[in-house]
Amino acid sequence: MVELERYVTFPLAGKQFALHSSQVQELLMPAPLYWFPHTMHSVLGVLMRRGKVVPVCDLGQVFGVPEEVSFYVVARVNYFGRVEEVALPVDGLCQLVQGDSSPLSEPEPFVSGRLVTGNTSVPLLDLDRVVEHCIQPVAQAATEATR
Repeated sequence: MVELERYVTFPLAGKQFALHSSQVQELLMPAPLYWFPHTMHSVLGVLMRRGKVVPVCDLGQVFGVPEEVSFYVVARVNYFGRVEEVALPVDGLCQLVQGDSSPLSEPEPFVSGRLVTGNTSVPLLDLDRVVEHCIQPVAQAATEATR
């Protein structure tokens, strides 16, 4: 018997996505964000969690629709060789489900595979690529400006 793995599913811009449960640190109710001048447009602000500063990524750039925040999913992401935490604003209920991952039959932007649970298939969000996409254009512009 194959042991199923656990995933957290959540809605972004009206579509369901999933992350492996080992990537998800916690789910937070909406909280005040702290904003700093001269930050990237892709960072909505930061949350203070247990003495850590956690950036909140604006996924509206990637998925095209700003979210009405129901929760923040705080997850680990590999960013330039370091493991960091980011918060993702989600616009609905999150669920912990068991399932199996499968590869993509055709490439999808920001998706690393599919979560299969019974008769349902949900895209597995490639969070590393999403964060890199949101932050990379600003980092590249800053590098070019210093030349």
